[in-house]
Amino acid sequence: MRCKAMKPAMMASLLLLTVVPACGQSPMKLEVREGGLVANLWLPAAEGPHPGVLLLGGSGGGIGWQDHVGEMLAENGYAALALAYFGLEGLPPGLERIPLEYIEHGLTYLRLQPGVDETRLGVVGVSKGGELALLISSMRPELRTTVAFVPSSVVWQSVADGFPDTSSWSYRGEELPYVPYGEVENPTSLADYYLAGLEQSEAVAAAAIPVELIGGPILLLSGREDSLWPSTQLSEQVVERLESRGFAHQVEHIAYPNAGHLISRVREDDVSNRGGTMEGNKVAQLDARNRMLAFLDEHLRGAVP
Repeated sequence: MRCKAMKPAMMASLLLLTVVPACGQSPMKLEVREGGLVANLWLPAAEGPHPGVLLLGGSGGGIGWQDHVGEMLAENGYAALALAYFGLEGLPPGLERIPLEYIEHGLTYLRLQPGVDETRLGVVGVSKGGELALLISSMRPELRTTVAFVPSSVVWQSVADGFPDTSSWSYRGEELPYVPYGEVENPTSLADYYLAGLEQSEAVAAAAIPVELIGGPILLLSGREDSLWPSTQLSEQVVERLESRGFAHQVEHIAYPNAGHLISRVREDDVSNRGGTMEGNKVAQLDARNRMLAFLDEHLRGAVP
């Protein structure tokens, strides 16, 4: 049951929360600062159990994007955990060797909430969070739906101050293999460093995310003129890997023309500083949001385990 519907435009210690808001009220936002987690839990107004969605932001850190999407998902009948993983008090200051166990801990917290249907869990990530969403989905079969905005097909070098020669992620005390940024003499955008990095074939092969291990449908959303990193090319690499390994689930990649990196949130300001035109980004933002909701509805809301 949902109190508000949207249609597509096109085509811690594990503290359990028992508050259930009544239908007709606004979604409820609850701060989670337990057991090392820094997150906000968004609950729908209607009584559950609800599908649960883990939200992972990008290299800006903090929790802003996740909160925006979390509120929107709660308005549409989803419980959502807006998880910060660096850049806030109690977390690493930069995006460097982030332990994937922390992300697993956040997923476990979401799964155990009494208002969440643990058989209907998904993840949505943007940019580095899109890279992370594909990565964590390949490790956790209970994540049955994955949506990745402007993601990567490989693990990249850290994005901390000074760009240290380390991995963005770690697991069980070991850095994950990563692709270093390439060398560029006269760069025109940040994407040039990533494009140069992709020429390092051995590193790319070692750092490729094993997306074929993901246990459910995947939606990839990219901007063809992304000037932060080549999200369309990286998304196509995901699709190619899945096809070559006989992936059993649906995979869809929508690459928006005249759009850049900032397609994951409907905004009124000019976001063309990360590629694309103002109009192209606005069209992509609206359509990508609606496609995300439709995809989650199709594969989580009415899904039968």
